[in-house]
Amino acid sequence: MQSGWKLLMVLCGWHKSCFFNAGFNRRNLVALPVVFCRKEKQQSNYEKNAIRVALNFATLPKDQLNSFLILLLVCLKNNPLFPNLPIAYTALAALVADYQTKLAAAAVGGQIDTAAFNEARNAVIAALRQIAGYIQSLGLTNESDVLSSGFDIIIPGKNTPVPLIQPVFALDNSVPGQLGVNLPAVPNAKAYHVQSCTGNGPMIDLGIFPNTKNIVIPGTTAGTTYSARIQAIGGSTQYSPWSAVMTLMST
Repeated sequence: MQSGWKLLMVLCGWHKSCFFNAGFNRRNLVALPVVFCRKEKQQSNYEKNAIRVALNFATLPKDQLNSFLILLLVCLKNNPLFPNLPIAYTALAALVADYQTKLAAAAVGGQIDTAAFNEARNAVIAALRQIAGYIQSLGLTNESDVLSSGFDIIIPGKNTPVPLIQPVFALDNSVPGQLGVNLPAVPNAKAYHVQSCTGNGPMIDLGIFPNTKNIVIPGTTAGTTYSARIQAIGGSTQYSPWSAVMTLMST
């Protein structure tokens, strides 16, 4: 009994007189070490299980940051896991659009355009930090839930980057007027960038898709040949190599 409350005083940094001045005595100190131990155990379990949101977006090169921003817009739109974003989705989309505009201007402009770009970058990074903090505060314990936001996660003991593999897919012309895309999921990918073209024409963006379901090339003409390629987005390297170009005639 005596060793119990003495140990408690050592752990808490209290002097003996502090306990007795606060109304404690040896009798009612009996259960205190158990209470303190249980509280400490609960806190450590929470810290162990909660998934940590990575803030590595702040150091991404400007073009990779642009792709990351597009990915976030895709992942956060109507995501039921994050209904109370500290930055409204429309406001985030406006910051992304401003970043992209200033990025393009800085590529061909002078010092003023570069300064404007840096201001736009700082603004969007500040918004991302707020959103990341909000997601962290939810205390989510499933990696898939946090990754569905578009943000990376911190996995202790896994510091070696894992590159995304090249996507492999096939086209399907079983439905007239469109070409379906049969795409197996790429490990660690968060979204897929799809491009297509007619014949030997230039590739045109179809968009960024958050998963492999329901990806189609719409509005095709029977007897016309179409080509497509896909790039996985996400993970520690942000981009996979582009897939091989697949070609098929529409029905």
